[in-house]
Amino acid sequence: MECFDLKITDNIDTNLIYPLTCAVGLIITYFGNRFVKPTIFCLGTILSVGSSYKLIDFIMGHFKYQNCLVHAGGSILSGLSGGFLLLKLYKFSYFVIGFTCGGSFGYIVWNLLCKNVHLGIIYLYDNMFWICIIGPGLISGTIAIFKEQELSMLTTSFIGPLLSLYSFHLLSNYYNLYTFISIYSILSLSGLYIQHRRYKMIKELNNFTGKIQYSGKK
Repeated sequence: MECFDLKITDNIDTNLIYPLTCAVGLIITYFGNRFVKPTIFCLGTILSVGSSYKLIDFIMGHFKYQNCLVHAGGSILSGLSGGFLLLKLYKFSYFVIGFTCGGSFGYIVWNLLCKNVHLGIIYLYDNMFWICIIGPGLISGTIAIFKEQELSMLTTSFIGPLLSLYSFHLLSNYYNLYTFISIYSILSLSGLYIQHRRYKMIKELNNFTGKIQYSGKK
């Protein structure tokens, strides 16, 4: 993405950037469910910028025209629009995440247990394949819509440690698979525990406050 090459590293030491991204990963790990909408907005923006950049590049290449201001400006505007759109459709976003998780589980079940079961072919793969993917995907996606907080705790406690460990790897050039798996497991489980505990405390506090207000009205 040449039009976004701002030569930042010529002026800013990357050793200052990676500790920042590592810290962001830890914040996501332990406080991710407090920043659900900003996370969704950033995800939609990043995906939209990348896809629109490629589309604009293809269109400009077809007309043999190149202008970085138009190229980058159009990509950024499209990216922000995508971020706001995904934010407006955040329930759909949760459904997609839940469907992906359920579908992935269904694929594992199909690959291990149902691969040799044949129910005929409608499109490309056997019907058993689509049943194993779509069935758990729809169930998981529907549950995700009504369990937003629980899903956000799971996803952020899994994604945050990855960002922190990857940043640490880039900063130190250190890599040991078993060490990384151990640290990732500790960070992920502790992040999930702390987020869930905070969620329960807030929920109990809200219920207690609601009971006091209800008693006061009586």
